[in-house]
Amino acid sequence: MFKIYHYTRLETALEFILPTMKLRTSNFVRTNDPKENQPWAFSGKNFDFEKTYPETYSKATHIEHQYKLGAEIKGSSQVICFVRDEPVDGFINEIMWAHYADNHRGVCLEIDYDSFIEENKLKDFVFENVTYGNHVRPFIDWSPDSTKDDNIINILKRHYKILLLTKSTYWKYENEKRLILFSKDAQFLSIKNSLKAIYLGLVFPNVYRPLIDNHIKDLVTTQE
Repeated sequence: MFKIYHYTRLETALEFILPTMKLRTSNFVRTNDPKENQPWAFSGKNFDFEKTYPETYSKATHIEHQYKLGAEIKGSSQVICFVRDEPVDGFINEIMWAHYADNHRGVCLEIDYDSFIEENKLKDFVFENVTYGNHVRPFIDWSPDSTKDDNIINILKRHYKILLLTKSTYWKYENEKRLILFSKDAQFLSIKNSLKAIYLGLVFPNVYRPLIDNHIKDLVTTQE
């Protein structure tokens, strides 16, 4: 069984994830590396800004439209972030507990990778490890014979390792693995069959333990 882990705040787990047994994808604007969540600007071979944005483009707004294109490229993918069992068990990452589980007040969800993929019938996705190093914005190719949406998806699929799976070396401690969906819209993915355990933070408020147990009593084993 290949395991992946998702750290989350107590309130998020109790109010959204456990009642529905679903994880929500998010846009890359909400990621934590500034080189990912700050505005992107693009230009590229064969790209005609005037044809692509006929109602708003002018020479005076050229740079503005480079950022507009970047926003559309960034907004055409969704992500859920996990931690992998490498080099240590994914549920004992102290910095992840601090950053994403409210300083040990939250929880860490253990999920079986194969079951997660199977129960959601995922298509048109990648699920790969993040690499850590320098960001180099690629020079994009644009097909004048394709629609803007098709071009954007093709760019993402061609350059996703650089655009979506590369973070600054300062984030290396995360041991992150990302599920990336090539979609503009947020999706809710089931963990009903793939959730295998819930790890509680060191300062998890015990008053909430019955709520955790009630949601998962027939599904998984809780561990502290």
